[in-house]
Amino acid sequence: MADLVVRAPNHLGDLVLALPALERAGGDVLVVEPLAPLVAQAGPPGRVLPLRRGVPGFWRAAGALRAAGYRQGILLSPAFSAALLLRAGGVREVRGTATDGRAPLLTEAVDPGGLRGRHRALQYLELVGGVPRLPESPFLTPPASEIQQWRGRLAQGGRRVVGVAPGSRASSRQWAPERFRALVERLCESGHGVAVFGSPDERRLTGYVSGLGERAVDVGGRTELPALAAALAACDLVVANDSGTMHLAAAVGTPTLSVWGPGDPVETAPLGRGHRRIVHSELSCVPCVKNRCPRSGRGEILERAERECMALAAVDEVFAAALEMLEGRTATWEATPESGR
Repeated sequence: MADLVVRAPNHLGDLVLALPALERAGGDVLVVEPLAPLVAQAGPPGRVLPLRRGVPGFWRAAGALRAAGYRQGILLSPAFSAALLLRAGGVREVRGTATDGRAPLLTEAVDPGGLRGRHRALQYLELVGGVPRLPESPFLTPPASEIQQWRGRLAQGGRRVVGVAPGSRASSRQWAPERFRALVERLCESGHGVAVFGSPDERRLTGYVSGLGERAVDVGGRTELPALAAALAACDLVVANDSGTMHLAAAVGTPTLSVWGPGDPVETAPLGRGHRRIVHSELSCVPCVKNRCPRSGRGEILERAERECMALAAVDEVFAAALEMLEGRTATWEATPESGR
């Protein structure tokens, strides 16, 4: 009979922040299929169990859980369906936050209010019973040979390489594509190598931002997650939205420069040293933590209120910050359990 299975988060950024907790838990990891290769690369103590989405995948996974006979399950996903799956799989003891109406399915319900105000990586560690201390970066190490291959491809002539990730799962957190494109043009003109990263669904976006590959290397949709981790590790700096790619870059030890609007850095700032955020917190609505901007009409500062927090970040501002970081003049940032940032 197996002892412990941990249901991992469903989204890339949350999964990256959960990696230290998955290692600490020491059990098998149940994770949605697209993210399974990244968990495998991280090398958890137990098995990686890929979960296919949809009803057939749900029942297939429930059968596998029953066959394994897990005694205990820990939910790092806050969804009702995650708790239902473990119960359908015969897991006898289930611990997780009392969210999404799933408290009756839990044998140990954790009050989510008691976890708020702390970094999400700490929240995950507490759920698995780990030490409440944020990990040092890097805590994900791609193979050195793969990093070197990417470095050779991107740093032609010994140039410093800037990775650019213009996508985001939440529309409210996306800096304008035309500004990313202007930033890429200026970075290339200043003599830096630039690679534009994105998911398969973002191929059109990365093509536009990279100038159809004429200025920058367009890697959008061309890498599985383990290869993306190696490519990000080969960069000297990654400029991104508040996104999963930002967290993945931080996990492999690459400094990040991120444009923030609705996100709350107390809970989801990138882990480790050497990161910098562009944020205009003078707006009364920042941070709203909404995935879609609810504002309309005239803004507090700009003509348009919708996504005003992101529009206030100018290309000149982001470009100047990138050069400072590349030249090593920026102050470092380190998350601490006391401050959450």
